[in-house]
Amino acid sequence: MLELPKPATAGRPQPDPATAVAVMLITLTALGLALAAVLAVYDWRTPAAVRPLMWSVIGVFFAAVGLIVLGGVVRWVRHGDFK
Repeated sequence: MLELPKPATAGRPQPDPATAVAVMLITLTALGLALAAVLAVYDWRTPAAVRPLMWSVIGVFFAAVGLIVLGGVVRWVRHGDFK
């Protein structure tokens, strides 16, 4: 007849895949910046080695930002708030 409400499950909610990938890309950006800093300080004889690394880090960062924006746009369109 009358049922007791089920207790809420404890734990953290699972993030969507776009957020998980964006966090991974931002982590790679931070690691790339740390590596570039070490190379800039301790590898002064070959400064050209840092340039491709920095362009890669910039590309990974903008990919993460684009993924965050794209995920937000997809959620916005799915929810239907644009009317």
